Amino acid sequence: MIKILNILTDTNIGGAGRLLVNYLHCHDREKFLIKVVLPVGSELKPLVEAEGYEVIEMQNGRDKSFDLKAVSELVRIIKAEKPDIVHCHSAFSGKLAAFLCGIKRRFYTRHCAFEMPRRLTTCPGRQINGFVNNTLATDIVAVAQAAADNLTETGVNPQKITVIINGVEPMRKTSPEEQTALKEELGIGENTFVCGISARLEPYKGHMYLLDTVKEVTSSHPDSVFLIIGGGSEEANLKNRAAELGIADRVRFTGFVPDVAPYYNIMDLNLNCSVGTETSSLALSEGMSLSVPAVVSNFGGNPYMITDGVNGFVVPWKDPHAMSVAICRIMDDPELHRRLRDGAYSEYKAKFTAAAMTKQLENLYLKEN
Repeated sequence: MIKILNILTDTNIGGAGRLLVNYLHCHDREKFLIKVVLPVGSELKPLVEAEGYEVIEMQNGRDKSFDLKAVSELVRIIKAEKPDIVHCHSAFSGKLAAFLCGIKRRFYTRHCAFEMPRRLTTCPGRQINGFVNNTLATDIVAVAQAAADNLTETGVNPQKITVIINGVEPMRKTSPEEQTALKEELGIGENTFVCGISARLEPYKGHMYLLDTVKEVTSSHPDSVFLIIGGGSEEANLKNRAAELGIADRVRFTGFVPDVAPYYNIMDLNLNCSVGTETSSLALSEGMSLSVPAVVSNFGGNPYMITDGVNGFVVPWKDPHAMSVAICRIMDDPELHRRLRDGAYSEYKAKFTAAAMTKQLENLYLKEN
């Protein structure tokens, strides 16, 4: 049995944490003995424990990729656990600790993709970054080709990188009665066309551009509603902007919700407006598992997940008008919407299941054993 120690320093439940839980749910427990290191107070702990895995809590490095005290603490944990593989998720402290402990298989997953600063793509930054990452990691998982491109342009050896697209468990289907009750709770008519976005309310997710889209769409399609699911630092600014645009009655801010499945069940269309970081969006995969097509910006990994006319449409990033045109096209053509719904579910089954993702990772773990 191969002993694997996963390290994640997030205290909230972000994409990396949800991805880890999907891995844990599908792992072969007869081949792999897995433990997870999390910071004290992490919201992820009960989800990991619910899957039947032990959590080791660390006192340092909360929400930090690098922290010297965390390195020392992780060295002690790794020496005590004696894992065959250490797999870090956006935790530089863990990568360094694993290297210092002499762990032979050192994995890390690149969960994000964004425009790389010039200092990391040119000499000497590229050479330094490449040397550090190539030294600390024996294997790197990129969750989208866009993430892999980020790595190689900053000096990482492409032979170390394996692209494994994010996969998710299918979202729970709710009953018609539950859907009607949620719509009533949100003040949404039974036949209203519902668009939704599930993402942290941060500038890089592009919600401000979405509000301009909402303004344009609702001017011609007043019987449409937009769900904005999630919390974050931009919440107050977004609510103020919606009021300024006169669309507050067309937007429903739900805040953070622990179970997004009921909201996806009432969505007709899934949206992604990212402008700063995006790989293979879990929100898009989750929507597709319920046959919800998407309109997305062409940033990062979005174009690798959505194919025009198959499971949605891809539009230029930071272009509210282009997104509005795509949304209205789908709203005005029920037959197109039906085809896109069918395509969304077919793409999910073919490419984006948690089982397929986990099998690829397990094959990578077994590659040199």
